[in-house]
Amino acid sequence: MAASSAQEINTSELAKRTKLQRITVDQYLDILIRLSMLTKLGAWTSGEGKREIKQPKYHFVDSGIACALRRFTPEPFAIANSPQALGGLLESFVLNEIQRALPLQDADYRLYHWRSPDQREVDIVVDGGSHLICVEVKSSASVSADDFKHLKWFAQDGPGRSRTCTGIVFYMGQEKLTFGDRNFALPVSALWSGVSV
Repeated sequence: MAASSAQEINTSELAKRTKLQRITVDQYLDILIRLSMLTKLGAWTSGEGKREIKQPKYHFVDSGIACALRRFTPEPFAIANSPQALGGLLESFVLNEIQRALPLQDADYRLYHWRSPDQREVDIVVDGGSHLICVEVKSSASVSADDFKHLKWFAQDGPGRSRTCTGIVFYMGQEKLTFGDRNFALPVSALWSGVSV
């Protein structure tokens, strides 16, 4: 599960890979969730009756343990390496930071992920009722308008068009940037430092 953090998990396929019965895999996943080792992130659905992927994502809660289990050394964390393997871990880290902040909010926010059958996806959907915050996580030191393509489609032409949507891309850089139409790029460090957009 440490190697599959931030991925949609089909328990039948996981059972085949681990050579365990599916019921055993389901029990182990349940135990890991109860021990707060894993977070199960359900799929957000628009309720419009269109086909949307409903498979949950699983996130490893402690990124330090996940890195130790994967035997990561400091080298993959160098920004110059543009590490692909860190993408899921970084996404899980961001999700867990957002999840820790939810009890401090005035509104009742719920966390999901979203993906369409044609592979458009939003890493994290923060549902506040009439307002959605759509989050993408990039393990790179730079961000471009192209990184917002799914967020903008979701808000303008996709299932979020009937609600107010804010798009945020968290990335490994230092600058707080605006990309218009309620879309912002924020450094990952903004999750624990005061930030105003």
